[in-house]
Amino acid sequence: MKTMQVRFPDRVHERLKELAGEDGVSLNSSIVASVNNEVIRQQTRDFFRDAAANYQPQAFAEALAFVADAPIHGRDLG
Repeated sequence: MKTMQVRFPDRVHERLKELAGEDGVSLNSSIVASVNNEVIRQQTRDFFRDAAANYQPQAFAEALAFVADAPIHGRDLG
């Protein structure tokens, strides 16, 4: 695990402490979770950006032809 020093404006630091307290976690844990969530968000964005760039309508249509026509469970489609 790496250690990093980060400087926050006083108002941001105070708000981070409040949020961590509300969640019942340490300030460090709250910041690590927030940064991790941002990394995951950007990875997800990149995944869908790459998928969209490689989208092949014909291949998608062919794949759908193999899916049976059936209602989605748990939803009233009528």
